[in-house]
Amino acid sequence: MTRVRDRVCVVTGAARGIGLGIAKAFLDEGAKVWICDINASQLTQTLSDLADSERLGGSVTDVTSRADCQAMFNQVVAKWERVDVLVNNAGGGKACAFLDVDDDFWAREIALNLSGVFICGQIGARLMVAQGDGGSIINIGSTNGLYGQAGMAPYGAAKAGVINLSKSMALELGEYGIRVNALCPGTILSGGEYDDPDNPTLTLLRSHTAVNRLGRVEDIAAAAVYLASDDSTFMSGHAMVVDGGATSRQLLLNATPEFQQQASSRYTVTTAVPEEPRSSQ
Repeated sequence: MTRVRDRVCVVTGAARGIGLGIAKAFLDEGAKVWICDINASQLTQTLSDLADSERLGGSVTDVTSRADCQAMFNQVVAKWERVDVLVNNAGGGKACAFLDVDDDFWAREIALNLSGVFICGQIGARLMVAQGDGGSIINIGSTNGLYGQAGMAPYGAAKAGVINLSKSMALELGEYGIRVNALCPGTILSGGEYDDPDNPTLTLLRSHTAVNRLGRVEDIAAAAVYLASDDSTFMSGHAMVVDGGATSRQLLLNATPEFQQQASSRYTVTTAVPEEPRSSQ
């Protein structure tokens, strides 16, 4: 497991959850990893838990602040002299009815989930361009950026922006050997939850997937390692969806016997058959 050995990888929002899972996967693959988070106490605990002083560094960083982000990258370069991989993971959404969203709420959601990706992505890309030997930028999007969800309009708008931003970045940075992709998780059990078979909400969400389970942090981490490695050198400008097939559904309907019976009672499908057999010649 050495697909990103000795590469310098920066992961934002990595004190817990998906970001931490990606950081651990990079460490397992031999990378040097810098993690940042706005939560100082959580970051301190995570750095202590990971306990790898040679291949690990971290900083308290607010990704919505250009000064903070620039200071973080300066620290990374001071420690390891370069940046090879950037994962813009920091983000998060809060539910709010569209009619109740005020300007401050909207601005916070866009700043955290989209502006932070732009700021870190731009600073990281400038470093990669100056280095002259390419790199990989992975922007964490969401399936919320692909379809709407009631109560999550600002978050969904921001994540849709992340996907489009990733595509535009890929087109502009490709000439420098920099690949940019969006990684779009579906429902991921990322905060210490477990897939309780008796939890009705989790049961409903699980039924929306094609594989009858919810995602795990490890699923997203594995995809991130792929996008960071040479295994994906011909992939750029792509929105990689890791959601167990949930977005493959046109409607959130399972093809159960009950559904099939209801459908067959409503619709009659007629197959045209020639009145006379066709000639075999």
